[in-house]
Order: sequence, then C-alpha cells, then structure tokens
Amino acid sequence: MASTFYADSRATSMTLGRESCLGALSSYYEAQGGRAMIQPEHVPDELLIDSDDENASKRLIVSIDFGTTYSAVSYIALSKTQRVDHVSSRDIRSIKNYPGDKNPEEGSQMKKEVPTEVMYPLDPQFRSRANLSRPISTRRSSTCSDYEPARNEADAIKTEYDGYDIPMMVSDSRDFKWGYRMHEAWGRPATHFRQTSKAMSRFKLLLDQNPETQIVRDSLRLTLKHLTSKKIVESEVEVIADFLTCLLRHAKSQLQSLRLYEDYEVEMVLCVPAIWTQKACRDMQIALLIAMRSAEFKGVDPSHKAIENLFIVSEPEAAAAFILDTEPDIQAGQTFVLLDAGGGTVDANTYTVSQTQPLRLSDEVVKPGGGLCGSSYLNEAFQTMLYERLIKEKQYLEHDRITLDGIIENIVINEFEYKTKRQFDIYDEQRMHERYYCAGLKDNAAKGFWDSEIIVKHDQMEAIFTPCLEKIAVIMEDQIVSARNRGVHVDQVILAGGFAGSPSLKGYLERHLHALSGRLGFNVELVRRENKVAAVASGAVLRALNKHNGPRRQIQSSYGILTDEPQRTQKEHGNAKAFRDPVDGLMYVRTIDWKLKRSTLLRSVWKCKPFLCIHTFREEEPRFLCEEHLFVCDDATESHYSLTSRRNKKAEEVGRILVDLTFLREQGRIQLTREILPNGVYGKRHYRVAYTMVIKAIGRDLRCYAIYNGQTVKRARINIASAFKPGVQ
Repeated sequence: MASTFYADSRATSMTLGRESCLGALSSYYEAQGGRAMIQPEHVPDELLIDSDDENASKRLIVSIDFGTTYSAVSYIALSKTQRVDHVSSRDIRSIKNYPGDKNPEEGSQMKKEVPTEVMYPLDPQFRSRANLSRPISTRRSSTCSDYEPARNEADAIKTEYDGYDIPMMVSDSRDFKWGYRMHEAWGRPATHFRQTSKAMSRFKLLLDQNPETQIVRDSLRLTLKHLTSKKIVESEVEVIADFLTCLLRHAKSQLQSLRLYEDYEVEMVLCVPAIWTQKACRDMQIALLIAMRSAEFKGVDPSHKAIENLFIVSEPEAAAAFILDTEPDIQAGQTFVLLDAGGGTVDANTYTVSQTQPLRLSDEVVKPGGGLCGSSYLNEAFQTMLYERLIKEKQYLEHDRITLDGIIENIVINEFEYKTKRQFDIYDEQRMHERYYCAGLKDNAAKGFWDSEIIVKHDQMEAIFTPCLEKIAVIMEDQIVSARNRGVHVDQVILAGGFAGSPSLKGYLERHLHALSGRLGFNVELVRRENKVAAVASGAVLRALNKHNGPRRQIQSSYGILTDEPQRTQKEHGNAKAFRDPVDGLMYVRTIDWKLKRSTLLRSVWKCKPFLCIHTFREEEPRFLCEEHLFVCDDATESHYSLTSRRNKKAEEVGRILVDLTFLREQGRIQLTREILPNGVYGKRHYRVAYTMVIKAIGRDLRCYAIYNGQTVKRARINIASAFKPGVQ
C-alpha cells in the first residue's frame, strides 16, 4: 500500500517521475510559488556518499549451507591486517557440538552437520516458550483452546507415577525441537502414540521448482496445511526461518565461547542451489533475515529490516572452491563433474576450470542433473522393509504407549542411520548379517527373528542400497555422455556431500566409471576425500574471501517505488480502478514506477535520475512521516501500470523507507494549502510536502537517499544479493 496510517491520520505517498504528471499538478502549487517547487532538486555526488565503517579491526565471515537433510555452518575470523590470499581451506572451521549430537566418533566429520528437521508441538503458544517470535507484520493471534491433549494425558498418568512432576515430563512433548533433538524425540515410541507434534523434514524443497521434487513438495504442503490450520506456522518461509533461528543461536554460542563474535564485523554467506529461481533465493534471504533478528545475530540493520552484508553463492560453486583447493593437481582447462550426494537430493554439475588463482569456473558445460536418491531414501527403503516384516507381529508388539511406527522409527534412527548406513559395503561379502534389537519380538527362524532381534542378510541390505546407487550412476553418466556429445571430455568426477562417505557408493561408482571409460575411449577418475562433509559451507567462505571475476553484474529482478499517479495522466492507466485521496480529494491510480529494471548490466555503482516524492497530510496531523514502499518483480519492467494489473501480478514489497519531515512545520517552512476540485469546490486544508529521492546500486545493496533543500535527511540500505546470479561481487 502507498498509504500508511499513523495514529488516527493518513499520509498518502505520491511519487511523480514524469513531466506529464508534474504538469497535471502544477496548478495545485501556484499558491506556494509556482511550478518550480515541484521539480526534483539537483543532487551532487557528495550527498550520496555513505560513511560506512571501513575501519573495523576484525572481520568474521559466516556461511550457511542449508541442506535438504543436513545443514552446516562454517566460518573464518580475520584480523584487519590478515591477507585473504594466504587463506586456504585448512584455515576454515565449522560449527560443531550440536545439541543431542548422536555421532559416536569424536573425530567424525558428520559432527560438522546437523539434521535439517524440526518438530512442531500442536500448540500455538509454543513460540513464546521457544522464543520464536514472528515479525510483527505477519503475527497472528492464537489461543490455548487450540491445543488440548496434554491436560488429559497428564491426568491419565498421574495415578501411575504419583510423586513425580508429570506436567514437566509431559511438557517435553509440547516443546519445539530441531536437529538431533528432533531425531531423539522421533525415536521414542511414545512420540508416535501421543501424536501431539508434527515433524517436518526436506522442507528446503518447498522453495524448489524442479519437477523431480514435486512429489515431495505435495507431501510437505499437506503437513504445512495442517500446521497453518492450527496457527502453528504461516508459510514455508517461516518453517525455514524457525530452523535457521535455532541454527544461528547455536552458532552464536559456539563463536562466543571462542571469543570470535563480540568484536567482529560480520559478513553472512548464503549457499543456494544453482537451479533456484530469483524468487526462491529471495524467500531464502527473507528467512535468513527473520532468523538473524530472532537469534539476535550480528549483521542486521534493525531500522530497515535488512541484512547489512550478505553474499550469495551457488552450492556447486562453493563445493568446487573447497574441493579444488584441496586438489592441487586440477589445472585450468580441465573439466570435472561435481557429484554432490546429499541426504535428500543428488545434484550433478559439469564445469571447466577457467582459472585456478583464484578458482573460477565456466558456466555449466551441460544442463545440471539430479534426482531424489540421497541417503535418506535408504532410510525409507529400510523402514519399508521393517514394516513388511513386522506387520504380522503388530498385535503383540503394540502395548501401552508402544506402537509399531514407534518401534520402527527407533530402529531406523538409533541403529540404521548412525551405524549401518554409513559403514555398509555392498561388496564386502564377508560381512556378517545385520542385527537389530526389537523388544518382545518372538523367535521365528523362518522370518529371521531370534533373541529379540531382526536378522537382515547381506543380500537383503544390498537390495536396499542398489536402487539409489543405480540412480546416482545414471545421473553421473548422463553428465559425462552429454559433455562428450558437445566435444568436451570429462577428466574427473568429484564426489562430495554426506553420502560421499559411503563405501557402497564409492565402490559402485568406481566400477561404473571403469566400464564407462572403456566404452567412451577416455579415462574418467573418481575423486573422493574424507573431509568433504562441510565442503559447501567451507567453500562458500573461500569464495567470499575473493569475489573478483565472478558472474556479470546483470540484475535479474526489477526494483521500483509504489506510486500514486493522478488519474488518466498516463496511457498505461487504461481502465484501472482509481481511488479518491481523503486528504486532497483528488483521484489517483496506484502504480509501480520501476527504477532499476531487470537485465540491466550494472557497473560497480549505478544510480537512477533524481525523482520527486510528494506527500499530503491533514491539517491536524502531528507528524510528517513520509513512507516509500520498495517493490521487486522478476518479470515486470514497464512503469505506470496499476499495482493490481497483470503486469505487476508477481510484484512483492521488499522494503520501506521512512522519512520524517516534521521539522518543516516546526520551523515554519511550510504552509497549509487546498485545491480546487473538478466540481469547482475547494477541498480540505492540508499540508503538501515534497522531497527528492535518489536510488543507487552499490555492490549488492540498494541505497536510497532522501534529499531536502540540499541536505540528505534520510539514508536507507536494502540488500539485493538475491537479485543477481549467485557469486556476483
């Protein structure tokens, strides 16, 4: 909206960018000195210089790899004098010590990651307990009446455990959980009996547009719909923000314990999939902003609700930066397939190295590939196998609060996930059968049940792994063959991601590559190192240290100002619906004036022509608060069309600039006025204030300057990193 209420009054924003609009209003200003008063001021460059703090003694770069099934945070702390060209992957650290970490080995690389999973209690009041507040603009009211189960549950078990603090025990089921704590809760049989919580995983895919992931999105949206109906969450962005809030709170506590936080200037780095749309990147940036504010993480501009210093890099480019830093044998001109095997998706990108110091890659040699065949699908296959084997035992296995679903989840999470899956080798035929404890299971040799254990033979486990391995091999081969068809020979396949540590995957791909190399007539080597778990997050730090020679600075989205234009002063108005301004009584059409248009190739600094902002205020208005609304759209470029028109259908508000010009009346520099309306009657007495605005693009920021009488009265900065291709300086 171009109009905003303050107390009981209304200030109508009207930004006029064309001479025809100014001409239409010229008669309104004759009483105050003529047309000259409504021309934008001349703005010298010295008014558009910010006094940014360039003298911070310490710098902290924090990168977030928000993964489909696991996430990681990496960082580096730099002194003012430290040379970034001397930094290598060995200097980058990753956050560890996540609450409830279930990885048994102290030196395990998996300790650098945390499950991207959350569990919501079906109680709208959980946000106050978890300190997960919503932005004021999206907060909804809720009442305790939306949640009932815990009260009766506590009553039911009080007689069994008289003397214990049962409400405290039950309250755990009403707490928000994330990461390993969610795994811990999901592995408890009682969690599945009470059904007072709703778990969500793979919710990163809600921002994806790939047809391959549609089936996952459909399932997630059913869960999301249930949660929204209970007023637990409002959108997929809020789910992501809730997880990131917990992630950043933990990262902050770890950094503080190392004394690497308080005295540092923070730069945030966000990793995104290469195939994401600008809209997805923008939503991710919004989620990060909400999380940083909620976690009270440094680097947020509270007055303008913006991230102060944000760099966005694509996941494959970040992974490549880290991996190639550890692979000195890779030279410029070589081509490799980066096979990122995560928990949810497996993504493949083929690049040619264009330069090594610093590392820069060509655009993708062929179209990126991928599919839903990450390691979490091994869990699903294993879960299905257990269900088929135990379904006929359900009658006697289930009792009290123990359910078959709870039994199976306990085995999958506590046994298969952290033990079998990461170590099982389908080519190790000497390996003994796998055994999984199931309390109360009756012996039945024919079914493979013995001593309360489920026996899983080697070939049965191999059948769980093989479908995923086959799909990954096909994704890899498609990249190599497609590149060959374009006349490019792939030299290496670099295996990264959490699934990369699987001996089964490594062995399968090595054998497949050997056979493929024989058919193609050139050798393709598989490269895998043991330290690739946090490759994306760590590589993003490396990439942020040297941003030069990245993609061209071609803006991918348009940015404009919400504008109220006098009705019928622009041909684009057509039959657009107009409204009568309650202050001056004239008719206006609400439009967007696109100042920075998509596909524009920007230099390091770009600025628009100065334009005028005009606001009207009632006579009794106590303050002159002028607010401009900044919009973004990925396809609109033509100004003056109605806000509700088809051309502006996808436009979204991304920021507001508030300018206080109350001093004009306090200093006696403005007089009351009124217009003659079309019917010849004088309108109401009111104040009309005007100031000049200029918008500049500097780096990955839009900087807005409000100018009045040769002075800058307001500066605002909005980060637009999501409007560029990832990696833009």
